[in-house]
Amino acid sequence: MTNQTEKKNQSGSVLIMVAVFMFLLLGFIAAGVEAGRWYLVRAELAKSVDAGALVACSNLSNPNVSPMALAVEYANANFPAGAVGTPGAGTGSATFSANLLAANRVQVNGGASASSIFAQLLGFGLIPVKSLSIAQKRQVEIMLVLDRSGSMSGTPLSDLKEAASGFVSFFKTTQTEDKMGMISFASYASVVRPLGINYVGAMNTAIGALNANGYTNSEDAIDQADGPSGLTNQAGVAPESKIAQFVIFFSDGRPNSFRYNFINANTNYDAIISSSGGCDASTRNDAIADRLVSPTSGATVGNFNPASTGDGLAAGSACGNSTSTRWTIFNTYPVAGYAPTACAIPEAGVLNPYVCDMSAVLARLHASELKAKDVTVYSVGYGDIDTAFMKSIASSAALYYNAPKSSDLSGIFQHIALEIKLRLVQ
Repeated sequence: MTNQTEKKNQSGSVLIMVAVFMFLLLGFIAAGVEAGRWYLVRAELAKSVDAGALVACSNLSNPNVSPMALAVEYANANFPAGAVGTPGAGTGSATFSANLLAANRVQVNGGASASSIFAQLLGFGLIPVKSLSIAQKRQVEIMLVLDRSGSMSGTPLSDLKEAASGFVSFFKTTQTEDKMGMISFASYASVVRPLGINYVGAMNTAIGALNANGYTNSEDAIDQADGPSGLTNQAGVAPESKIAQFVIFFSDGRPNSFRYNFINANTNYDAIISSSGGCDASTRNDAIADRLVSPTSGATVGNFNPASTGDGLAAGSACGNSTSTRWTIFNTYPVAGYAPTACAIPEAGVLNPYVCDMSAVLARLHASELKAKDVTVYSVGYGDIDTAFMKSIASSAALYYNAPKSSDLSGIFQHIALEIKLRLVQ
């Protein structure tokens, strides 16, 4: 009898232990399922606050929107009511907030509650989940390089002024730390505004004062964007510490001028040579301009015709009784079929096409120098433009924009401004 009683007691104990273990096992299974649910809610919440912080930071200077409101709007759009099993309204539903930590930093906070199903057996209800994201806009340096040659006169120049002014104003709220400068060019390039801060007012005034005249000296303008008044030299700066640098190059025509050193009667001239007829297919065989001009004022340099090529010595040298002009560029880029000091190289069909070709070659060279320094170059073309040339100036073909009408320029410049802002956010 005793043995039977003991067996019954043992059986009862086993049943109780099995029941307890089953309850615990069910609880652990429930906890595992809920842990996965909580993790999913947190992951989606993190994506949403990241999206909000990034879009707010990229629009800090956009005068047409509220960056903080935009952050909340984007976060809500990425985590709609009731997403991944969270309550659709009321207690535990998703909420977001955004605030500006500094002039260039945005923080977005998000919260929601993962709903419990199995874990309610263990006494759990809604489980709060939180996430935050901070986005920061990198500092930036931008150089505008704008064509003011004669073909821009009238409506095209007016539309360019509006587009450039809108671009500059887009960065107004960060002008105390970001830097911008501007170069305009025609026969010669002019640093209208050296790279610096607090630029909006001064640059908009300078843009309004632009006048169209002269030839198209793209190469010297691009070169000066990297010069002492242009972008900061970041040689030796660690990649993670570099300031983001951009050049926006605009032109409405083919380059037809370049800057180099010329020698006449043993005197050196830093000067600009131009194609007198331009460099379109119908004019590239015309004559070159009959005078060199100053790279700082556009005034005539010397009183001689640079087409009188030769050794650059006074009359009585190898070029006979005429004082010749030595084009030092011939040493590096010779004219096909002629020695560097050849006398009287023909203008039509030889020198003028050479000026056209070298104007483009040197412009591409300077653009390549910028790109080798991690400068991002955009190019914008309008009118009868050499598309292949403009694409070669840009950092990639995707960064070249064509404006069929000058009225399209404002939209293109605004698009580039927004794209730059997106590139700056991290």
